[in-house]
Amino acid sequence: IIIPSTSTTTLDTYRKIRLVQQLIGAPGLSIRTTCSNFLTLKMMSSTNELRGKITEYGNFISRTLQPQLQTAVDAREETEAEISEYAQLQNKLRQLNDKITDSSSSKSDASINTMVDIAHATVYCNATISNTRIVYVNIGFGFHIEMTLPEAIAFIDKRIDYLEKDVLKPRCDVAGTVAKDVENALELLEELGEDLAELEGPSKRKH
Repeated sequence: IIIPSTSTTTLDTYRKIRLVQQLIGAPGLSIRTTCSNFLTLKMMSSTNELRGKITEYGNFISRTLQPQLQTAVDAREETEAEISEYAQLQNKLRQLNDKITDSSSSKSDASINTMVDIAHATVYCNATISNTRIVYVNIGFGFHIEMTLPEAIAFIDKRIDYLEKDVLKPRCDVAGTVAKDVENALELLEELGEDLAELEGPSKRKH
């Protein structure tokens, strides 16, 4: 497939074609037809038409691309927060495990006092843990599994590895792609704004 070229195009051709397909609401158009539409748009002689397209593209950025970017960033930050919580829990479990290991057998079985979340981080109550060698770990979907401290520490290692490789990385990739789309769309909008200024230039000089 031969894609027409234009000296005024500063963006990657394929990405610009993708954006134009989205902007004109016709994703089924062929690459050749879409390119032709884009070049036609760039050569518009009517300032009203071009001004209308600039408004349309600006609305697309604010109503479609920017909300998509915010959603992608929120998903990424949610995963980063979950990883951070698991890392903090793992650190506390290691400290507790080391304390029990270093203590005498009589002291290692002693209870400890703590605060328990009973209302999604809004209400806490005092609690006493009689057996510090056993913990219940949230494994997702509302399920908690009884584990020994070494088992919980090992589980969290695997959980963090899964979140970083299989969840966080794809979400970072999505956020990066959408951010690039926003950047390219803004550049395209700037190009069209320059074209409009060029078209309006002669008419303004006449007046």
